[in-house]
Amino acid sequence: MSKTLEGFLGAVRPKASYSRRLAGLGAGCAFVSAALIWVCRTWAPSVHYVSQLGATGMPTAPVFNLALLLLAIAAVLVDRALLARRAHYIAGWPIATTLLLCGLCFGFASVVTCSPGCPVPFTAGSLPQDLVHITFAVLGFALAIVAMAQTAIVRRRPWMRAASILTLAAVGITSFTGAMIALFRGDTVLGGNLEFTAATLAITWFGVFGLQVSVDALPEVDRAGSVEGAAR
Repeated sequence: MSKTLEGFLGAVRPKASYSRRLAGLGAGCAFVSAALIWVCRTWAPSVHYVSQLGATGMPTAPVFNLALLLLAIAAVLVDRALLARRAHYIAGWPIATTLLLCGLCFGFASVVTCSPGCPVPFTAGSLPQDLVHITFAVLGFALAIVAMAQTAIVRRRPWMRAASILTLAAVGITSFTGAMIALFRGDTVLGGNLEFTAATLAITWFGVFGLQVSVDALPEVDRAGSVEGAAR
């Protein structure tokens, strides 16, 4: 191995270690977020939709909004991990950019919560805060789906691509079905269960992707990737 390549690898390793820690912490935050949401769901089983758990006056609000904030932190940490080692996760534009915007949306939604009952915007009893919260929450999950689609395109880890495609399809189908049920005033129990399922799948994907980014930054993987890149 040439001295130039050895020097290059030596410079990369500290960034890889920092990236690995950030991604691992982000994955942990995502998994804790999913767990806390289900703790809230168990605590208030009569609640049909996810955002209702964080509505003003709900006993679950502090825990749920913490879970949403942890999800925002998870997205931003994985974003920073990708940027730290300039990992080539790019599909149209950097996945890191999508994750950053996604995290900012969830962070904003965790601060601006629904009014009691979390009514649908522009319906009787709804307040401006309901429109703001729902807009940012929906945009956050839409960006999560975009990140899944980008990951499914990137040719890095076949299993991660497959997992992203499956999660993308599952989240898309369950969230769309749940939204249609809510829009047409259908079975709220079924619609709520579908929404919780979609949210759980999306949040778990963040955790799995964070773990994958962390594994990619391991010295052995990083060395192989660097050698391959230098060879090209």
